[in-house]
Amino acid sequence: MFMTINRIISDKWQQMTVAVIAIVVFCFWYFLFPFVPVVREMSQLFLWTGDYMMERLVIPGGLAQYLGEMVSQFFLNPFNAALSYSILFVITQRLTYKLFLLFFPSVKTVYCFLFSLLPPVALWGIALLPHIPLTLTMALVMVMGVGCWIMAFSSQLSRQSRLGILCLTLPVMYWLTGPVAVLLVLCCVRWIPVTVTLYAVCVIGSSYLTPYPLEQVAKGIDYDWSGMKQMGTFEEMECDILLRKRDWHQIMMRFHHPESPAVRSAVLLAAYQTGQMDQKEFLKSIIVPRYMYGEQSTVFNIGPSFIIVNYGSLSSAFMVSDIAYQLYWPNISQRLSFDAMEYIPNYNKSGRAIRRLVETCIITRQYELAKKYLDILEKTIFYHKWAKSMRPLTDNPQLITNYPFMKKAQECYDNTEDVFFF
Repeated sequence: MFMTINRIISDKWQQMTVAVIAIVVFCFWYFLFPFVPVVREMSQLFLWTGDYMMERLVIPGGLAQYLGEMVSQFFLNPFNAALSYSILFVITQRLTYKLFLLFFPSVKTVYCFLFSLLPPVALWGIALLPHIPLTLTMALVMVMGVGCWIMAFSSQLSRQSRLGILCLTLPVMYWLTGPVAVLLVLCCVRWIPVTVTLYAVCVIGSSYLTPYPLEQVAKGIDYDWSGMKQMGTFEEMECDILLRKRDWHQIMMRFHHPESPAVRSAVLLAAYQTGQMDQKEFLKSIIVPRYMYGEQSTVFNIGPSFIIVNYGSLSSAFMVSDIAYQLYWPNISQRLSFDAMEYIPNYNKSGRAIRRLVETCIITRQYELAKKYLDILEKTIFYHKWAKSMRPLTDNPQLITNYPFMKKAQECYDNTEDVFFF
């Protein structure tokens, strides 16, 4: 029996090693950093329509962006996100290993295997950066897959034939995946000057065909969102996911000395929701005088006749929108949902923001506008069912009585003066 086990380990050690690392990757995303993929999901609105696909395919790297957003829509559930990253790790490792074997057939397989772990580990680290969308990973997977095909298919052909195949493939892959396609020039090392020139022509030419400057086209239109707007700190992202789940006890347990004003506001709300603070004390703590703007412990400042809100990132904008909604301030929550979408670096829309806009439109009796938002959400997977359940409220407003929270919010809105201005 021991001999059988040893033989299995000897024959399948590579697959077993990759499987163990994939489990580690899953646990890493599911238990330690589930909030990072969730930020990617709330930064987009993936629609199952032909128009949405064509909007992506008309720019370089559009297919990679489309596939990345298609996968990211499942990140609404942290389990799906962890599983997706585990699968991408395995796929990237196997493709890298195959390429190493094709490029360096004389190198021992054990060395090829060890080096094949480097790219997926690097992508694992890159995925921790909230401003790097899944576009880059999907582009790299596609390019490596095509690279394996070119190397395997053209191994029996002459170098000129391989060059011809590469010259036909390179422009297509550049348009589908973006600048990562430059790695394909390695498939024909002898003709690198020719293939690099072809690649440069593709990049420069595409800058004239799309409404993007050459610099952005060269580095990837949707590869990197840094240098634009803040996605939020890890503290804000973690608190945000707990706030979405209304997990008040976890918010109280995890954030004893928060740095972000938005997180401090969420902690105050959690203390109120768990009965540790009465309503009068809560309102006095969460709404502070105007002269404390920029120094206060929360995000809400009130002056003689207005309220001003202080926030500075995508995650905090969503958090404050949720907090305002819990305070029965639909007008403030609605405004902050709009602002949150403006924080999305690549000008995407957000399924989470549009869902909140539907709720606030129903509360404030903007039923026709709510219907337009519902038309959009019904073209999604994860918001479709909820949108269907909300549509009757736009045709029969009296049904709001079946939703006690929204009914109370509507009553508060009707009986409260609007003092929200910037």
